[in-house]
Amino acid sequence: MSRMLAYALLLFAFNFAAAQAQSPTDGCTKAHVYVNSYFHFTYAWPSILQPYDTSALGLGPGFPYRNEFMLFAAREGDEPYGIVMLAERLNYPTPHLPKGIRDSTDFLDRFMRFRPDEQVTSISKKHFTSANGLVFDEVDYMQNGGYSSGVITTIGKFLIVVKCNEKSASELAEMTQSVAAIQVRR
Repeated sequence: MSRMLAYALLLFAFNFAAAQAQSPTDGCTKAHVYVNSYFHFTYAWPSILQPYDTSALGLGPGFPYRNEFMLFAAREGDEPYGIVMLAERLNYPTPHLPKGIRDSTDFLDRFMRFRPDEQVTSISKKHFTSANGLVFDEVDYMQNGGYSSGVITTIGKFLIVVKCNEKSASELAEMTQSVAAIQVRR
């Protein structure tokens, strides 16, 4: 094989690989399910929610660092209730965290201390394995009079973080149960 042909094949292979490169944000909605092809999971959101354009949240790509990726959001009509799902790269250094986030417990501890200006009261913390075999950490809390939770699982070298908020404890429970039902294709 000539050098020119070998070089052309190598260049083709590189360009093909670059065209096939994936991002954590490679996700879409199909019917009533969010499908993420990078993490190979599906999430069926509660029927009280409708998908919401994540760009309308104003967080921007890699907000503010390249370790965070907005995946999906859904809202309850025009109400300010719903979910926001993001991926957080583990052990990724940032100016504020030179060693990055270590695990879901580290993330939740930092998250609960992050809002000193708001009225936040912890209700409960849970650590459980879902029927689908994913390990979750969940913290439920009251925030400025509303019901909220943070539900986290680890997929690969990322945390999948879902922030839920709702006006009632029963609707919040429906949201957190939907997160615990995430299906990973292995």
